[in-house]
Amino acid sequence: MSTRYLKGGKALHPISQMDERLRTAFEKCLLPLEGCHYAYFLTSKAREVEPRIFSNYPEHWLDVYKTEGYHLIDPVIRHGMKCIAPFFWHEALESKDSGMGREVFASSEKYRISDGFTFNLHDAHGLFAALSISNTERRHDFEQFMTGNAAEIQMTLVQFQSRLTNCFSLNELFPDLDETGLSDRELSVLKWVVMGKAYREIAAICAISIRTVKFHMANVVNKLQVCNAKQAVYKAVSLGLV
Repeated sequence: MSTRYLKGGKALHPISQMDERLRTAFEKCLLPLEGCHYAYFLTSKAREVEPRIFSNYPEHWLDVYKTEGYHLIDPVIRHGMKCIAPFFWHEALESKDSGMGREVFASSEKYRISDGFTFNLHDAHGLFAALSISNTERRHDFEQFMTGNAAEIQMTLVQFQSRLTNCFSLNELFPDLDETGLSDRELSVLKWVVMGKAYREIAAICAISIRTVKFHMANVVNKLQVCNAKQAVYKAVSLGLV
């Protein structure tokens, strides 16, 4: 594998400031594959959000993919969501639920993006990441090359994902996740609960009664659509609210 960092250049889809920060972090961590085209896909498994995608695929194809919402039916993404091991794209196409997703491949074939290998990752924050390498150059040794380097590439993906979640909160990555409607007081109480404080301690810290603390936590449980405070803590941490 080459150790030269792959720069996006003019082939990159126009990106927001946040995407630029993500791409920069990506390129500093993930070893590129010389001569290959890549796409990095990141989304939340628990909530429907606009995914983060940065890639050196042709800009027009990225426009089509995002505009058409192809990630919702893409066989590669759907297959990756259900498995742990990396896989060749033909495995995703052969799965029983590929269905409508075949139109994604019919469109991507125009850009020679129809044969590839995907590494997937399911992390402790409820995020799903997929790094797809396209055999755009139609290398005859592509399968052998990917299989031989799979362990190294998977590890660099894990390392990048770890740095990503350390550098950015889930709310920064996916602003749509912050739609719980929690008030500042509710967030404050929730923060102390997550830190392991008892209700009486939180009451003293916030200068409110224990009854009021319980009232705020009840609202948190209701707004997060869970059954109890323990589940609220788990979900709040998963969503990056605290």
